[in-house]
Amino acid sequence: MIRPATKDDIPQIVSCNRTAKDDNELVGYGPPLGKRVFADEDKLRSNWHGDHVEEESVYVFEEDGRVLAYAQVRVDPDAVELDNIDVASEHQRKGIGKAMVDFVESLAKNSGKHYVTLSTSRNTKTGKPWKSYSFWLRLGYMVDGETQTEDGKENGFTEIRFRKRVLP
Repeated sequence: MIRPATKDDIPQIVSCNRTAKDDNELVGYGPPLGKRVFADEDKLRSNWHGDHVEEESVYVFEEDGRVLAYAQVRVDPDAVELDNIDVASEHQRKGIGKAMVDFVESLAKNSGKHYVTLSTSRNTKTGKPWKSYSFWLRLGYMVDGETQTEDGKENGFTEIRFRKRVLP
């Protein structure tokens, strides 16, 4: 079941974040563990305001009372931005990520938005994209450009922007 997250879910959300990827794997693809709000219970708790974290809604995939995945979503004027999905490592490759994406696409349609947008990263040293790159292509997302952010400069990556039309 996918539902809006609550503050009670914070420990399990942090666990998903920490097991979905590790610091060694993130070198050149994203900020290290110590800089990630969703990797620290205290940081996440202090950034949780009502049903939002940093202006984003958070949804969880729950099964038998356990949070197996979460997604950060923001409704923008023209699209729904899927900021992040993390699936706990032991539950990856079971269709949970796709179910979360399907949910976000439905959210976009129900909000009258024509697009879902998101980004992944490319290691600037190796040129290789993050492991989710092929996942997004398989789900029908199209590359919509690359940008260099301050965070990317500091951590050795560029953002690869994706877009998918969900309404005609």
